[in-house]
Amino acid sequence: MKKIMKWVLIVFAVSGAAFVAFNLLLGVKQKDCLEGEGPRAIEACTFLIANHTAGYRADYLVRRAQLLEKRNEWDKVISDLELVIAMKTTAHLPPERVLAAYESLARMHLKKGNAAEIKKYFELAAQNGSKDPEIYISLAGTYVEEKKFQEALGLLVTAGGFEKAKTHSYYNALASAYEGLNDYEKAYAALRTGIALPAPGLILAGTSKHLGLVCYELKRYKEAETYLDYTLKSGMDCLECGLLLTTIRGALAPRAPAGRARKPRK
Repeated sequence: MKKIMKWVLIVFAVSGAAFVAFNLLLGVKQKDCLEGEGPRAIEACTFLIANHTAGYRADYLVRRAQLLEKRNEWDKVISDLELVIAMKTTAHLPPERVLAAYESLARMHLKKGNAAEIKKYFELAAQNGSKDPEIYISLAGTYVEEKKFQEALGLLVTAGGFEKAKTHSYYNALASAYEGLNDYEKAYAALRTGIALPAPGLILAGTSKHLGLVCYELKRYKEAETYLDYTLKSGMDCLECGLLLTTIRGALAPRAPAGRARKPRK
């Protein structure tokens, strides 16, 4: 009996020591994962994902995805984030964690050019209350391409309520939505507001081109000439700008007065 008790105590002691050692190891790995960088941090996150409970696993998946994104390993990032989304019910993830995963997945698919997935995750991010204006602006651009102009306008109204949303891309998207609804006056007003914002040369040229095309539709030829001419002088490649300028300058050119008809000599 004493021998049995002795062995039981030994087993408990060994198990306790192993438990303490494992928890110390978890602590080290957690620090490396959440605060470290590079391969060591990725390895630590991978260890925690494999050995921690589901309730904590999502945090380590998100952190590993962030580390992999810095290495441009986009397929692995997408895989980790999709695992997070799959856990949203079973692991009772907070809504903000799920939203962040949707936003990150949208960015990753944008880099990879996966059009269907981009739209899917932009829509999920918007539906789940994203406060990133670029989500709404980009999704509005997709809707404009699909000729869903009213839906695009609704997204842009939402985006306009966020801080620092009103950029050149916002006003260009807004103008495109209004153009689709045949409201060129509102498109013109949006672009006139946008072009007043400071921006790098090519972005400013893009807005200038858009405004020039809208002015042409409104038959404001002198303004159209100004904006399209600026676009070409900026160095932006714009074949239609040159063609329209030829047409506009022909329309603006003063016409020579018609001469008086001479009477025939008798």
